[in-house]
Amino acid sequence: MIRTNNYAGGLSNYIVLKEEKEVIFYLHNPYPDCLEIPEIMKHRFPDDYKSIVVSSLDEFKKYGQKV
Repeated sequence: MIRTNNYAGGLSNYIVLKEEKEVIFYLHNPYPDCLEIPEIMKHRFPDDYKSIVVSSLDEFKKYGQKV
């Protein structure tokens, strides 16, 4: 499994699980920031990647440990 992290904050707070083709976004308060995710996915990732939004920091960290 290949993982990349970006912990900068806001919508740049995501983990990419390349083998699973998933991008996990951490949004403490998902709305309205979650409305920008489809555009981010369209510009930064291939079409076959899917996005997952989590609002729990603990859950987000668990995804980061999937290496």
